[in-house]
Amino acid sequence: MTPARLDEVINHCFRVRRLGNRAAHYRSIAEFLGVDPKTLHRWLTGDAPIPRAVEVVFEIFATFPEVTAEGVSAAIQRRDEGE
Repeated sequence: MTPARLDEVINHCFRVRRLGNRAAHYRSIAEFLGVDPKTLHRWLTGDAPIPRAVEVVFEIFATFPEVTAEGVSAAIQRRDEGE
């Protein structure tokens, strides 16, 4: 995945969740991924490689609109509570 593709998918999948400014938007995405916003910035600028897991997650979001960040987070929480 290229930085441009990551930015395209983020904007396509998360544009309705923007919090009023781009920085808040990217902070919320970084929080969902469990990374520092600076890490997300490095991926988007090409200064750091985008992990394969991140690529897969965002391509799933782009390909299957019924899959949402909230749904994924809820599934992870249910799994963790069951352990």
